[in-house]
Amino acid sequence: MRNDVRRCRALVLVAAVLALLGKLALAITTYGTNDITHWLDFLHGVRQSGPIGIYSYPFTNSLYNHPPLIGYYLEMVGVLTHVGLTPQFTIRAVASLADVVTDVVVFAMVARRRSLREATAAGIIVALSPILIIISGFHGNTDPIFTMLTLLSVYLLADRQRPTLAGGAMALAVGIKIVPVVAVPCLLIYALRRGRSVFARFAAACAVVSAVFWLPALIEQLPAIRRNVLGYSGVNAHEWGIDLLGAWAGHPAWARFMEGSGRLLIVAACAIVPAYLAWRRPQMIAEAVCLALAAFLALTPTFGTQYLAWGAAAVFLLSFRSAVIFNVLGGLLLIHVYNRWSSGLPWYHAHAGPFTPGENVFGLLVWASLCCAVVFGAVRMFQAPSEVPTARQPSGPAARAEVAQPVPASAAHSEVRAIS
Repeated sequence: MRNDVRRCRALVLVAAVLALLGKLALAITTYGTNDITHWLDFLHGVRQSGPIGIYSYPFTNSLYNHPPLIGYYLEMVGVLTHVGLTPQFTIRAVASLADVVTDVVVFAMVARRRSLREATAAGIIVALSPILIIISGFHGNTDPIFTMLTLLSVYLLADRQRPTLAGGAMALAVGIKIVPVVAVPCLLIYALRRGRSVFARFAAACAVVSAVFWLPALIEQLPAIRRNVLGYSGVNAHEWGIDLLGAWAGHPAWARFMEGSGRLLIVAACAIVPAYLAWRRPQMIAEAVCLALAAFLALTPTFGTQYLAWGAAAVFLLSFRSAVIFNVLGGLLLIHVYNRWSSGLPWYHAHAGPFTPGENVFGLLVWASLCCAVVFGAVRMFQAPSEVPTARQPSGPAARAEVAQPVPASAAHSEVRAIS
């Protein structure tokens, strides 16, 4: 069995490395999208005002709406320019490297919960997903990085029993973008279910790592952070999901509510429901975290093409078939859209703009496949037996070795096939 796991892991790594080479080739030979222009503006702001003072920098065409960790990330990007790496390459190379970690983590988590064959297929599909190839290798943003850190956090906490490292990874994920905050309640509740020691180590690591880069910024730039980061509501271009349906319906009251104050209700639902499932069924914590990410992507009233990276890997813990469809349809959508934005092949600089009516319709199919994954995953979790609360869990090398072994494929795989 272990030899089979090693061979399958090697296949996934080969696919991940091949995809990485392709992404790096894209990153080094192209400019990217409008987001790269904003990142270059942010890099200039950090050089002029520092990683904290950037919140007060008078940008003309960009809005700095990122958490404080990004200021230090941009400093690293700036340092690498002295060794000949352009910022537009570094930003996309880091995202591409993050995808390699995502591939390995998805393989490991699916192998523990489904069949080894399904885990191998999931790892290879994630590695070769056109969504991640385009977003990480060409688009240029940090969404693949925080997605990787979120999945790594649940893997370290649930499958490797490393709560300290898991807490640090989660703090870094929220430090990259606010989005994965919807997964934090799941992880905190799971850690609490696993004992006070696990909870204390996870929560302390998360708090300490967060304090390192959040506290100085909050002390010096609280109004700007509250306005530009915590209060940022995205762009309502009416191109995705419920926002698109609302636009087609003539912007009725429910659509205006979801675009306005209803956004907080969406965040709460995407955090509370998976957290409840994590409490009742802690054995499905990985599925709960992935449900939080995927549901937030499905319900968000704002949209950017880079958002599709949130679900490209996470949906494989919810429904394999829906995940394959989502990655294929999402990739086809991005290929068409970016080809139009780039005025055809070869791509170099994609000037992002609104979707065409046809792209809106196709995007609704992508959204529907994502919704299917969310529904199938939620149904499977609600139907799974609840775990009786326990005060303690085994710890130490023996327990970690046991957790790391894949579960037998028979029961888990048949259950998935029956529902999704």
